[in-house]
Order: sequence, then structure tokens, then C-alpha cells
Amino acid sequence: MIKNIKVVKVALLMSAFSAQWSVHADDKLATILNNLEPSLFAPNTVSTNQFEYGSSLSPDGNKFAFVRALARFSNSALVMTHKKGGVWQTPTLLPFSGEFHDTNPYFSKDSNTFYFTSRRPVEGAKKDIFKMWQVSFDGDKFGQPELVPGKINGDHNVIYPTVHVNKDIYFSSMIKGSTGNVDLFISKYHPDGYQAPIEITELNSTVSDADPEVSTDGKLLFFTSMRPGGLGHYDLYVSVKQKEGKWGQPINLGNKINSRRMDSDPILSADGNTLFFSSDNNPEVKAVKNYNELLKRQDSIHNGLMNIYSVDITELNNYLRKNI
Repeated sequence: MIKNIKVVKVALLMSAFSAQWSVHADDKLATILNNLEPSLFAPNTVSTNQFEYGSSLSPDGNKFAFVRALARFSNSALVMTHKKGGVWQTPTLLPFSGEFHDTNPYFSKDSNTFYFTSRRPVEGAKKDIFKMWQVSFDGDKFGQPELVPGKINGDHNVIYPTVHVNKDIYFSSMIKGSTGNVDLFISKYHPDGYQAPIEITELNSTVSDADPEVSTDGKLLFFTSMRPGGLGHYDLYVSVKQKEGKWGQPINLGNKINSRRMDSDPILSADGNTLFFSSDNNPEVKAVKNYNELLKRQDSIHNGLMNIYSVDITELNNYLRKNI
């Protein structure tokens, strides 16, 4: 009996210690998230008074591809800027873009392939479907676009695909029978062609979950979601891979990154310590008093259209890997 009491006391003490550690851990995480300082990426070059979103940084950090919308989300083209002398240069239109609705650029981790999605026509396929395309890229010149082979492409849209170091493709789509509206999927690489999409059920909610990006080491997955509990519209989240191989409970990245507007398209630098994302958050909303002020507001970067932001997440990276 006395032995049992001692065991119970020890268990209670361990439980109390565990709970106390959890509280402190949550406090630490909250502090880290509160200390994040996002900023417009390359203002007046990448982030302008136009509609920009959906980006990708080359592994060497010297090329940045993104989407310039021609009619909001109804039509868009792919552009790229190069860094010279530490300064991002005026973007140029990618040679294969501009005619069709192209979006979602992504550099492969080895820099030999460039990926994107497009509604360009495919013979024998349903019209107006976003399919995933690939282009050979030697760091200077692009080849001709080709459909990514296998079952990743089908009668479903392939939305914001990202390619892991093992060539598995993470993407979002609306596929009959899945959990919610837009859901997260993975298509496993096979030399003969990508395998059929598999739903990432542990992360999907009954609403929309989209735009997955996985860290190079495969331990973190960033995505955007409209799930309850966010700040409004789409919010950015991160999930940590658990020991059993499943993704853990998503963590909202907080109000320094998220807003009441749309926050989406998370993309990581090669070292994983810089997070790029898109947002139409407008911190400078003010009443206008006359037509000239209205025009000035429309010409400003913060005019309510999408822009691209970057933020240093080094401390967040280190914390998540050690404590979650």
C-alpha cells in the first residue's frame, strides 16, 4: 500500500513537471512567434502596387521566380528577378510564359528543373485544369515545358506543388472523396512516373488546406488553411513530423505573419531559415478625402493587392526541432 502511494506521488510529480514544462514551452513558442518581423520582399521590384504572389527562391539564392497576376487569380504569368551585387534586378518574363494562365513556380533542389502549373491546353484532356509542368533549367537557359509524367496530373487541379529533395511532390487539390474543400496531397516519385495522389489526412480539415512546403530535412511542413481558430481567411501554419511518421498538430504562425486577410504560399529558402509568403494584408488603410488621394492610394504598394513578404524563422526552426 505504502509502495503504491509512493508510485502515485511520483507519477503526480512527473505529471506536474510535464504540465509545467508544457506551459513554459508554449510561452517560449508564443514569444518566438511574437518576435517574428516580416517585411516586404524587394519592395518596388518584386513587391509593387501590382498583384504578386506564389514565389520560389533558387537554391543558390540568386534567382527569385514569382507570379505577376494579369487579372488577379483569373490570369497570370511567371517572371524572374536575378540578384546582382546584392540587389534584385528588374524582373523579366519567363520565355515560355505570357500566353496561358501560368502560376506556382518552383525550383528543384538541384536547380536542374523548374516546375510550374498551367491551364495551357493539353490534347485529349479536360480544359481549364491546372496541370503540373516541368522545364529543364541549367541556371541560365530554359528548355521547353513538358507535363510532369505519371498520375499526379489527372482530372483534378494541381495547386501550388512543391518538390521535396527525394522528388516526392506535395500539392493541394480538390479530389472527390477527400476530407474537405481543398486538401493536401502527396504524389510519390517513381522513375516510371509519379504515383497516384495520397491524401495527407492528419493535416486536412473540413474546410480548405493548401500550399504545402516541406523543409529540406523533411521535418517541417508549412501550409495555409481556413480552419477555425485563425485570424481570418487563410492563415499560415506549420506542422512537425512525429516519430511515428505522421504530421503533428498544426501550429498557427501568429499575428505577426497572419492577418484578417489572405496569407498564403509559404516557401522556404534552401537553408530553411527564411520563409517567403504572400499576403494582401494592408497595414495602411486610411480614409481618402479626394480623388488625388484615391489615386495615390491605388499607386502605393499597400493598396490591398497581394504582395510577397519574407521573414527570418531561424529561432522558430531550432525550437520546433528540439521541443515539438
